[in-house]
Amino acid sequence: MTTPHTYATRADAQKAIAGLNSGIYYLAHGEYERPDYTARKIRNGGRYYIHARRYFYAGTLHAKKSGPLTIYNLEAL
Repeated sequence: MTTPHTYATRADAQKAIAGLNSGIYYLAHGEYERPDYTARKIRNGGRYYIHARRYFYAGTLHAKKSGPLTIYNLEAL
């Protein structure tokens, strides 16, 4: 697993989430809703990361898993 992109404060992470939510999002095959993004604290640390909860129909092949966003995920958005 690659390491998530981190932010120094929760406010910084929430600003990034606001930017993600305000942009255009194209649903992937089998996806029925745009992901929910939340700022979460890294365990035993003082930094924060963005967690994406994704929604797919049951039985969708190759559905993306929910999890932390890496810098590569953020560049693709």
